[in-house]
Amino acid sequence: MNSKKRFALVTIIGVVLLALVLWRVDLREMIETLRAAEYAFLLPALAAQMGFFLVKALRWRYLFPADRPIGFGTLFSATLIGYFGNQIIGASSGEVLRSIVLGQKESWSKSATLGTVFVEKMWDVLVLCLFLLAILWIMVLPPLVQTIGEAGVLVLLVGAAILVLLLARPDWATKLVRLITTRLSTGLAQRVEGILERFILGVRPLQNWRRSVLALVLTVPMWLLLAVSFYFLGRAALIDLSFAPYIFPVVVIALAASIPNPPWNVGMLEILSITTLGVFGVSGSQALAFVVLMRAMRLVPILWGYLLFSREGYGLRSRPQGGLEAEHPQ
Repeated sequence: MNSKKRFALVTIIGVVLLALVLWRVDLREMIETLRAAEYAFLLPALAAQMGFFLVKALRWRYLFPADRPIGFGTLFSATLIGYFGNQIIGASSGEVLRSIVLGQKESWSKSATLGTVFVEKMWDVLVLCLFLLAILWIMVLPPLVQTIGEAGVLVLLVGAAILVLLLARPDWATKLVRLITTRLSTGLAQRVEGILERFILGVRPLQNWRRSVLALVLTVPMWLLLAVSFYFLGRAALIDLSFAPYIFPVVVIALAASIPNPPWNVGMLEILSITTLGVFGVSGSQALAFVVLMRAMRLVPILWGYLLFSREGYGLRSRPQGGLEAEHPQ
């Protein structure tokens, strides 16, 4: 399936999910919740969300080799550009977008940059799984949610362990890829091996355990800041929950973001928020009001990311030139 068909498919799925949400939720009650909302709580929610991006950019810095440091401002700019891409374009395009932009600004191989993004995602999955384990341990959830959560955690943790092992021993990964490429044409095999070499350069910090552990440690406060943002959004939407339950929607929404999503997560964000908050007795109308406030708050980093994207000479109708096929050597 080509990219256009995949984009159309995920968009249709998102619209269908949104239609199902709007059909099942009492919209009048949702509007009344928004009228009575305590909008002052949006300020600390936005502050915590921007703190999330600041820590994310700082963590990313430790995923690059120490001998080629990249300025924090550049990484923060690329992080917001990536967020803009993920929210507006969808289908995880922001990860490729920030790799391309960073590659053009810092003359850093795009596939190597994608390697750091891959490690970033791996640390995210590991920490989010640990959060989910803690939730399953300290909270009483419906049996089906408990069973699915336990199975998902087991699969993800085993997968993360295998990936850490392969990335820590890149020679094993290289041998595996070469074994596969023996069945390909010579030109394609050389191309795949070249991308793998640059990708291994991107995950090289895993061999520097000090920097790698620092990146892993920073992942914990990063996601906790997003949970803080959710907590204040809940206060704004008049949801009477303590802080801990908000870690559950953070985990589910973050893990769901690793699969192709429709533009601006249409439908997906609504259905996941209503489902996860519903576990704690939050009504569908209140959860939908929560999402409306979240979307309004997200406009700040989205617009900021677009402004930074435009400053690089691009626009909504343009796209960065270059990709993984045409890269300058390091």
